[in-house]
Amino acid sequence: MSEAWRANASQLVQQLRVDIATAAVGGTTRASAAKALRNTSDLYALLVAYSDLGGCRQMVSSAAAPADVARTFGPACRHLERASALFARATQRSDPAALVLATHEIGLAQPALVRAMLAIRRGST
Repeated sequence: MSEAWRANASQLVQQLRVDIATAAVGGTTRASAAKALRNTSDLYALLVAYSDLGGCRQMVSSAAAPADVARTFGPACRHLERASALFARATQRSDPAALVLATHEIGLAQPALVRAMLAIRRGST
């Protein structure tokens, strides 16, 4: 198997980290989330970030990492995809509480991303 998967998977972790940082603009309080939902620039940034986060499993598949490494992304992808669904609910219903939950869900993905990066460096789990 080519080592290209390692670069692809590392780039994926980096992209997810950038998207997570961008999604932080949604805030952790109802007031900050409501503000972000009203701000066109913030909303656009959130849309781009949550679109990527919602496609986590597809991006992992595209990285072509060995199965044991790809599996380490599973917990992170579950949280990130759940966060993306909450973001969709927040925008469709103008629901700041859903955006706060999305931000919280993203935080839950962070430890799993660290484990995935360690698996990439080792080459297997």
